[in-house]
Amino acid sequence: MFKKLRNTCIVSAVALATILPGQASATAISNNGIQIKNNVSITINGETISVYDPILNKSDFLLLPMRALYEAIGANVDWNKETQTASATRNGKIVDLKIDSMTALVDGQEVAMDVAPFMHQDRTYMPLRFVSENFDGNVHWDPETQSVDITMSDDLPETPQEDPYILHINNKRIVMKDPIIMKDSRSYLPASYIHDYLDDSAGAWLPDNSFELQIAGMSFVFKDNSNEVLVNNETVTLTEKPFIQKGKMYVPITFLVNALGGNLRYISDKKEMYIYVYRYMYTSSFLEKSYGSTSSPAAVPSARLEGDRDLFISDNPETLTRKLVPKNNVTLSQYDVNSTAVTNKHRVFGWHYNTLGTDVNIGITVQNKSTTESIKVVNSRGINQKTGNSWVGHDIGLTIADATLNNKLKKSESSGIVIAPGETKVIETYDLHHEYIIGFLHDLDIQAVNGGKPEYMIRTVLTKDNSDLTTIQSEQVAIDEYAKHPRGAWPSATILAELPAYTVDSPEVGYNISNGRTDHLQTAENSFSQINGAVGNPGHFGMNYKVSIPVVNPTGSTKTIKLKLAGRGGLYSGAIKVNGKVHLVPSLRVGEEYVELPDYEMKGSSGTIELELMHAGGVNLPVAIYVETK
Repeated sequence: MFKKLRNTCIVSAVALATILPGQASATAISNNGIQIKNNVSITINGETISVYDPILNKSDFLLLPMRALYEAIGANVDWNKETQTASATRNGKIVDLKIDSMTALVDGQEVAMDVAPFMHQDRTYMPLRFVSENFDGNVHWDPETQSVDITMSDDLPETPQEDPYILHINNKRIVMKDPIIMKDSRSYLPASYIHDYLDDSAGAWLPDNSFELQIAGMSFVFKDNSNEVLVNNETVTLTEKPFIQKGKMYVPITFLVNALGGNLRYISDKKEMYIYVYRYMYTSSFLEKSYGSTSSPAAVPSARLEGDRDLFISDNPETLTRKLVPKNNVTLSQYDVNSTAVTNKHRVFGWHYNTLGTDVNIGITVQNKSTTESIKVVNSRGINQKTGNSWVGHDIGLTIADATLNNKLKKSESSGIVIAPGETKVIETYDLHHEYIIGFLHDLDIQAVNGGKPEYMIRTVLTKDNSDLTTIQSEQVAIDEYAKHPRGAWPSATILAELPAYTVDSPEVGYNISNGRTDHLQTAENSFSQINGAVGNPGHFGMNYKVSIPVVNPTGSTKTIKLKLAGRGGLYSGAIKVNGKVHLVPSLRVGEEYVELPDYEMKGSSGTIELELMHAGGVNLPVAIYVETK
């Protein structure tokens, strides 16, 4: 990374600038033509920059890591991992750069580039001259002294800019150029924010000055100041009236979200809006709520850990405060792995709330402790969700549970990397804004390259100053004694419970999943990681809970078995797989609401109902399963 020697502004690592022909040869050349240029001196507005990561030259253009560049020139950047796009702002100007794309967007206009941004050794590199000049900088290259002198314009607006509106669409965070407008207690957005940030969407002005918005096969045609909207060519009359302002069609967002199937929340004091369209956010559909009380369930008679994937949890301290995280660079949790298995399978589950007063980077790293044996990450995949909303069960927990049970975790770029003896590498990184919460679940498999004994340390680490995450190897911070969220490592990420056999036509029975009799499986005492404290995991954070229900049918006739699910310890939600198909459980109030699972058709004399649950993080509380004959 690089930093100004006397500058405290926060930045993102983007690549620096064009190298003019005639500069000295690079110290190393890779197969793809990338050269290392560590003999270059860089000065920005009279201040010398220290560069800790390699400066790269490609096709006679100089590039640096993303976050370091934007910090030095005084720009703010938002990284979209899904689209591989860096959206940077400085003095009201916006520059969007995409990995491996030769076209940039400068204030919404396409501009050709001479060299594309690219990834190099887990770092995002972008070109200096293009970035600096498009943020109104003047770049001078001196080939004799191998130095770059950059002068950045600091012509700020005479009056302070108001805080921008922030829009979240299915966990994408967008800093808006336009305001959210309220009329008659209804919220309106420019239609462009919908079709620009939702997949399978498009928008266009029609000859009669109406605007057509197409989303996932549905068509909405809005007219200025008219409450009649064409939905798939059928007229629908609304209470709201779309309108045109500054050349943009503002559409009633509540109407759109309801029509598409989703949820909406606007936090006016924070100027943040959250839009969820379920068909994009979840693979599975929600079960329908029923209303009424359920009987008191019995405890699960026995349960055991199953499978060879262990569980490493980073959830304490959950709320990151200056007192609990006093230094700029800390280890949040660590797991010292010593195994003789050929392949070691791990699950890392994390949940943290940033109240440190600044944006931070969190990462999962692996340090190879062996002096002789290299290790290889043969499989690495996961999911992470962030929100500044208080609906963490919905925003984060349900999405993680849905993806996990549907085997939809995304493959990580760290798959296939080799970690040499004594080396540390980053498995995954997460940017976390101030006052945002992150939840992440990451599965990774590691094996010794030459068949020896693997010895390594898995860590979750945090930096406030964009330091290299691989250099953070301190002992984990102390636990939060007043908020006993789990932290530790245990031998399995799966619990298996076989319930007593149910005989058809007998009275309803219910069993409490997550209770005092089975929660001894992951305690503070049996955690593999004890340094600076461990806390047990009775709420089953990050775990798959499998339930097997034998059914006996002595009647010989076909019977229908009815299943229900209800919360038992407070507000509950999660995902449940019923005989291979996943369903989402909406938030259930204890004693008042429940969901009915798909019926089970019993045709023979015996059968087994197979269920698998994952509680939504944020509401990991007991849940009861009820069985009866319909």
